[in-house]
Amino acid sequence: MNRRAFLSTATLGSAAALPLASQNYSDYTNDPRPDVAEGTYTAGATQGPVFAGNPVVAGPSPDATSVLQPLQRDATGWLEFAVEDDPWRRVDAGEAGLLPFNKHVLKFQLPPLPRGKIVRYRLTARTAGWIKVKQFYHGELKVGEPQASPEYSFRTLDPAASSTTFVVWNDTHENPETLRALNEQTAAVKPDFLLWNGDQSNDAHFEKDMAGQFLMPAGLAIADRWPLAYVRGNHDVRGPAARSLPEFTGTPGNRFYYGFRSGPLAALVMDTGEDKPDDSPYFGGMAAFQQMQRIQSEWLKQIVKESWFRDAPHKVLFCHIPLWFTRDIFPTQRRWECHSYCRDLWLETLVNAGVKLVVSGHTHTHRWMPAKDGQPIAQLIGGGPEPDAATIIQGTATAQELKFKMGKLNGIVLAETTLKSNRAL
Repeated sequence: MNRRAFLSTATLGSAAALPLASQNYSDYTNDPRPDVAEGTYTAGATQGPVFAGNPVVAGPSPDATSVLQPLQRDATGWLEFAVEDDPWRRVDAGEAGLLPFNKHVLKFQLPPLPRGKIVRYRLTARTAGWIKVKQFYHGELKVGEPQASPEYSFRTLDPAASSTTFVVWNDTHENPETLRALNEQTAAVKPDFLLWNGDQSNDAHFEKDMAGQFLMPAGLAIADRWPLAYVRGNHDVRGPAARSLPEFTGTPGNRFYYGFRSGPLAALVMDTGEDKPDDSPYFGGMAAFQQMQRIQSEWLKQIVKESWFRDAPHKVLFCHIPLWFTRDIFPTQRRWECHSYCRDLWLETLVNAGVKLVVSGHTHTHRWMPAKDGQPIAQLIGGGPEPDAATIIQGTATAQELKFKMGKLNGIVLAETTLKSNRAL
């Protein structure tokens, strides 16, 4: 049997063995050249603007910083960065000999950066498209001219800084009015970092929508000037594209639990998963959040022993689902108490490590809950996605005290508190 006949037979055999799936060629166009066989397709448009909005600096730790650039079309590219006045250095997001090629986002991992320094960065990208010629064993690549972004800059976090300022969003659920107000108020604060505490999306259904959900919500530049700390919410794990979330976020090791230090503040980010048990029919047997929470429990026991965390004056846990809430603020909670499952696993370690505050969302009802009997750690819960229910949380830490202020978008202060350093107790 010759090779062409074998390939034809093998293709037919494979098709017979598998259920047929519909092919959507909406992203392809017929090749116009007369010398190419009918039915040939060319992928992507190789003309036009490539960038879709501003980049995002993701991952607050200088040891794990990514830059993600949303795209309008299939493209490849590279990033250049310079620490203050140092020479430019190039970063290629290569993997297994291949440089990046994506239609939604380019993601670049920066090497470890010095603390508390201004980092300048810029991106270059060019459109790319493949012409697949069916009767040959190869295709033809077409690329556009290089397109350069503006120059951006951000300051890396400094564990040795005498103070730090940060902003927390939560449960924005793709509400453009709320997002615009939050972004405007955050720009006025000029924080050291922005923490987005879950439920950025309603669900992750299509990859084509995810850059708009997680990187440029409402078309805004949310984190090109300061690092973004991403916290995964329960809505962000829903939908067929949820497994693609690491492509649109930047966290250490692409995990959704991690820790970092900014001045006197040691921050823990932990993933509370879903608000339903793993055996819920909603997941069709495809959920394993309880196992993930047990893994985090063991991780937590180790990270709180590290000196950057142990020696911090202030220690805070950020997680989407609160560890405590009552029926009056979340009356629809289902039979499985997801918050108590995480609490039972993590609380003893958190208390022994000196964590003094939990900052959460999820309930869409803001609440300040001081520590008390049966709740040894204070808890602050942000509001909901609608402008009237939304909140912005601002935090400032010095060696002596940690101040939090939670307000409505119209400026009304809902809660304000000061927690003393563990060293002062």
